[in-house]
Amino acid sequence: MSKTDFLSFLVPPLPYFIEGNFTTYQKGDWHPNRYNLGYFDVIIIKEGLLHIGEEDESWKITENHALILEPDKHHFPIEACTEQTSFYWFHFQTNSMWCAQSSPDLIIPSTPIPELHFHSEHTTIHLPKYQKLVNPHELFSKLDYLLASTLKTRKLALWETQQTFVNIFQSLEYDENYKSSSSKLAEQIEIFLKQNYRNAITNKDLETHFHVHQNYLARCMKTTFQRTPLEYLMDYRLDQGRSLLLQTDWSIQQITEETGFSQASYFSKCFKERFGMSPKNYRQQYWKPAN
Repeated sequence: MSKTDFLSFLVPPLPYFIEGNFTTYQKGDWHPNRYNLGYFDVIIIKEGLLHIGEEDESWKITENHALILEPDKHHFPIEACTEQTSFYWFHFQTNSMWCAQSSPDLIIPSTPIPELHFHSEHTTIHLPKYQKLVNPHELFSKLDYLLASTLKTRKLALWETQQTFVNIFQSLEYDENYKSSSSKLAEQIEIFLKQNYRNAITNKDLETHFHVHQNYLARCMKTTFQRTPLEYLMDYRLDQGRSLLLQTDWSIQQITEETGFSQASYFSKCFKERFGMSPKNYRQQYWKPAN
């Protein structure tokens, strides 16, 4: 069995908060022995030490560290507390795909987001299974606010609790500062392409801009986004064109120029290859003719 270092979640939809509290164990107290809880159990130590196992792995969770236990596994204490131990805990669940893995790899969705969602994409969020908190005092403050929100009336608590939980979830996310240099470069290329897609861009242009050989740029993009820079650029231009077909009454020629294509015929050819119909037919299926 491979070691689990990350719990990865496909969003949207976002995971949601169920319950939580702040607990103090005295010397000699034991953490509960539980199996198949049906939700994720997050333990964040403020002071002291918990020695907890999950299946065939175990951790000594020390001050300012967090551990996430999985919903379908056996969680058990390794030994009793040897000192007073105070910790936050909360449970959450998700209706989306998730997986435990040894590295922060992307999750490929089984069902794509509808094509009309131009500005929504599936994203994989990675939480380290066990981590040292980057800013523990800030997180403790957020957790206190989260727990306080649960004491309000149900209607008032609903939005405040879930919004605070999302903020905490983000705080526990895998820090991008630890991403590989190739992933960072790929993200820089992505930003450059999105900012300059209206202009003519070649691999040589990218090589000159980033001062890195174009073959390495392509490898970085393929690893991170499963597409070369120019393939990513093509997809992004077509997505922008699709959006303009529905949101404007511009001519195909205008949309061609706006999205960085050199000729309307080439734009139409690429659009049909991607979406299965011409730009004109695509627009017509969503536009209601005026009376």
